[in-house]
Amino acid sequence: MASLTPSSPIQDISGKFSWKEKVVYRTRNGRTHAYAILNPYKGELADSRKAAISLFAEASRRCTADMQDADRLAYWQAEYRQHLKRTKNLSPDSRIKRYSTLRGFIIATISARLKAAR
Repeated sequence: MASLTPSSPIQDISGKFSWKEKVVYRTRNGRTHAYAILNPYKGELADSRKAAISLFAEASRRCTADMQDADRLAYWQAEYRQHLKRTKNLSPDSRIKRYSTLRGFIIATISARLKAAR
Protein backbone atom coordinates (compact mmCIF):
# COMPACT_ATOMS: atom_id res chain seq x y z
CA MET A 1 0.00 0.00 0.00
CA ALA A 2 1.35 3.41 -0.90
CA SER A 3 1.42 6.33 1.49
CA LEU A 4 1.09 9.93 0.50
CA THR A 5 2.41 12.85 2.49
CA PRO A 6 1.09 16.08 1.00
CA SER A 7 3.27 19.15 1.33
CA SER A 8 1.80 22.54 1.90
CA PRO A 9 2.47 25.13 -0.82
CA ILE A 10 3.31 27.65 1.93
CA GLN A 11 5.41 25.29 4.03
CA ASP A 12 8.56 27.44 3.90
CA ILE A 13 7.02 30.88 3.86
CA SER A 14 9.10 33.83 5.00
CA GLY A 15 8.67 37.58 4.94
CA LYS A 16 5.50 39.62 4.39
CA PHE A 17 2.64 39.27 1.93
CA SER A 18 2.69 43.00 1.15
CA TRP A 19 4.75 46.01 2.17
CA LYS A 20 1.98 47.31 4.45
CA GLU A 21 1.52 43.96 6.16
CA LYS A 22 2.24 43.91 9.90
CA VAL A 23 2.64 40.12 10.17
CA VAL A 24 6.06 38.70 9.32
CA TYR A 25 6.59 34.97 8.72
CA ARG A 26 9.81 33.13 9.55
CA THR A 27 10.72 29.48 9.06
CA ARG A 28 13.36 28.15 11.44
CA ASN A 29 14.33 24.50 11.82
CA GLY A 30 11.32 23.45 9.74
CA ARG A 31 8.73 25.32 11.81
CA THR A 32 6.95 28.41 10.55
CA HIS A 33 6.15 31.20 13.01
CA ALA A 34 4.16 34.39 12.51
CA TYR A 35 5.18 37.58 14.31
CA ALA A 36 3.01 40.68 14.55
CA ILE A 37 5.09 43.85 14.39
CA LEU A 38 2.79 46.46 15.86
CA ASN A 39 5.05 49.48 16.35
CA PRO A 40 8.22 49.15 14.29
CA TYR A 41 10.93 51.69 15.08
CA LYS A 42 11.45 54.05 12.15
CA GLY A 43 14.02 56.41 13.63
CA GLU A 44 17.77 56.68 13.24
CA LEU A 45 19.84 53.74 14.50
CA ALA A 46 22.07 54.32 17.52
CA ASP A 47 25.83 54.08 17.06
CA SER A 48 25.95 50.94 19.23
CA ARG A 49 23.30 49.29 17.02
CA LYS A 50 25.20 50.25 13.86
CA ALA A 51 28.35 48.72 15.36
CA ALA A 52 26.49 45.49 16.21
CA ILE A 53 25.04 45.29 12.69
CA SER A 54 28.44 45.83 11.07
CA LEU A 55 30.04 43.23 13.37
CA PHE A 56 27.40 40.65 12.43
CA ALA A 57 27.76 41.51 8.73
CA GLU A 58 31.54 41.00 8.96
CA ALA A 59 31.10 37.69 10.80
CA SER A 60 28.59 36.51 8.18
CA ARG A 61 30.92 37.50 5.36
CA ARG A 62 33.84 35.62 6.95
CA CYS A 63 31.62 32.60 7.61
CA THR A 64 30.58 32.43 3.96
CA ALA A 65 34.22 32.69 2.85
CA ASP A 66 35.31 29.97 5.32
CA MET A 67 32.52 27.63 4.26
CA GLN A 68 33.61 27.92 0.62
CA ASP A 69 37.21 26.97 1.49
CA ALA A 70 37.52 23.18 1.95
CA ASP A 71 40.32 23.37 4.55
CA ARG A 72 38.54 25.98 6.67
CA LEU A 73 35.27 24.06 6.38
CA ALA A 74 36.96 20.89 7.67
CA TYR A 75 38.39 22.91 10.60
CA TRP A 76 34.97 24.32 11.46
CA GLN A 77 33.29 20.93 11.19
CA ALA A 78 35.79 19.48 13.67
CA GLU A 79 35.24 22.42 16.04
CA TYR A 80 31.46 22.02 15.72
CA ARG A 81 31.67 18.28 16.51
CA GLN A 82 33.66 19.13 19.66
CA HIS A 83 31.09 21.78 20.57
CA LEU A 84 28.26 19.25 20.21
CA LYS A 85 30.12 16.78 22.44
CA ARG A 86 30.78 19.46 25.09
CA THR A 87 27.16 20.61 25.11
CA LYS A 88 25.47 17.22 24.86
CA ASN A 89 24.00 17.08 28.37
CA LEU A 90 23.48 20.70 29.33
CA SER A 91 21.28 21.65 32.24
CA PRO A 92 18.56 24.26 31.66
CA ASP A 93 20.50 26.68 33.89
CA SER A 94 23.66 26.43 31.77
CA ARG A 95 25.02 29.65 30.31
CA ILE A 96 26.61 27.79 27.39
CA LYS A 97 24.59 27.94 24.17
CA ARG A 98 24.21 24.81 22.05
CA TYR A 99 24.15 25.77 18.38
CA SER A 100 21.88 23.69 16.17
CA THR A 101 23.57 24.54 12.85
CA LEU A 102 27.17 24.69 11.70
CA ARG A 103 26.66 28.13 10.17
CA GLY A 104 25.22 29.53 13.41
CA PHE A 105 28.17 28.12 15.36
CA ILE A 106 30.69 29.62 12.95
CA ILE A 107 29.06 33.07 12.99
CA ALA A 108 28.85 33.07 16.80
CA THR A 109 32.48 32.04 17.18
CA ILE A 110 33.74 34.60 14.68
CA SER A 111 31.55 37.31 16.28
CA ALA A 112 33.01 36.55 19.70
CA ARG A 113 36.54 36.79 18.28
CA LEU A 114 35.76 40.10 16.56
CA LYS A 115 34.27 41.53 19.78
CA ALA A 116 37.35 40.48 21.74
CA ALA A 117 39.61 42.13 19.15
CA ARG A 118 37.78 45.51 19.40
